[in-house]
Formats: sequence, C-alpha cells, structure tokens
Amino acid sequence: MTVKEIEQELVRRYGLAEGQRVYQTIVPGILADYLKMYKKAKLGSMVRETYILEDGRGRIRLSALKTREPALINAEM
Repeated sequence: MTVKEIEQELVRRYGLAEGQRVYQTIVPGILADYLKMYKKAKLGSMVRETYILEDGRGRIRLSALKTREPALINAEM
C-alpha cells in the first residue's frame, strides 16, 4: 500500500474532512517514529511496527527490510 492509498483508506473510513485531518496530523508522526526505529536496526533485519489509531478504528502496519539502500516500506491498513 502506498502513502496515497493510506490517505484514501482513511478518507473511506472517516469521511473526507476527518480522513484528511487524520492523514495530515497523525501519519507524519507515525512515519517519523518508524524511520527512527528503522535507522537504529541492524542491516539485514526486518523492521515491523503496528500503530493503532487513537480511536481504535484502524491500524497501520509498516515493515521493511533494513538495507544500505533507501527504505522500501510496506504499509498495510
């Protein structure tokens, strides 16, 4: 799932205004937190984390294999 697809899923679950608000306020923090963990991980390790939205209506699962290349993060909702 791409970042754009995460936004679309949030809009589907919450409606246009609330979905965009969640996307703009919460998703950047989730990505920043995940990237901190990714940077600390050892090369070759799989970095996985699940974030539960405040209201419990959704989960965002991020995972990526730590490599020397830029992270290719897999996202699920």
